[in-house]
Amino acid sequence: MSLTSMLESAAHGGTVEVEEGWTQGRAIYGGLTGALMLSAMKGKLRDLAGSTGSPVVVPPLRSLTVSFVGPAATGPVDVEAEVLRVGSNVIQCQATVRQSDAIVATALAAFGRHRESSISVPPAHPMLDLGDPAAVEPFPYIKGLTPEFYRFVELRQVGGQMPFSGAEAADLSGWTALREAPERFEEEHLVLLTDAWPPAPIQMLDGFAPGSSLTWTIELIAEVGPDVVPADANLAYAATTDAARGGYAHTHAMVWRPDGELLAISRQTITIFG
Repeated sequence: MSLTSMLESAAHGGTVEVEEGWTQGRAIYGGLTGALMLSAMKGKLRDLAGSTGSPVVVPPLRSLTVSFVGPAATGPVDVEAEVLRVGSNVIQCQATVRQSDAIVATALAAFGRHRESSISVPPAHPMLDLGDPAAVEPFPYIKGLTPEFYRFVELRQVGGQMPFSGAEAADLSGWTALREAPERFEEEHLVLLTDAWPPAPIQMLDGFAPGSSLTWTIELIAEVGPDVVPADANLAYAATTDAARGGYAHTHAMVWRPDGELLAISRQTITIFG
């Protein structure tokens, strides 16, 4: 099942067959898990609009919060979504992913229509000068050494050090894209790519130790769609580690379009076993 097929299947709800290779360690890659739940919620909203005779227009995604409850293996997973409330401007939804009758991930999403407002504050974080992505060699996919999902996602690191290299700093930056461009770039693709980078603080470890996302929130600053983001776009990414202690780290990251427009802010709580 291709990425497009998995997202389309999730939009209908029910069982989705996750293709081999979409893993990170022993679990399905978290960015894909988030994208599947988002697709399920948008599918539920389209169904709701269709049942009431309303125009099938899903408002722009404003935020998505994912809690990774447990690991899920590739193969069949059950993805279900529910509309919690439809307001005059904002719609709230939730989704779950289950495998073998156990919840492995949950998500809450807020979709919001445009409002008239007198407040306008430009983004405080301009895009870093990361140079030309074509001048940076992407991470290779090496079976048994790199995450399996690197077969589908391309990362070009510019700032920071390699994971488990004993670095003194804990920030990270670079370019990311899908190796095979989709027909149309949608919010689901942004969600998938934003989680592709390794947790920024694990570069400080001087040897391998497990680490994984516990919770993850992505806040969309600008609208995302095929009319504003090219399907083959390299997105700029820069992560900052805000704090780390007691086996937990807290990071925030910015994601920009190639033209410098801020698309999203990503925030993570990360568990580190080392």
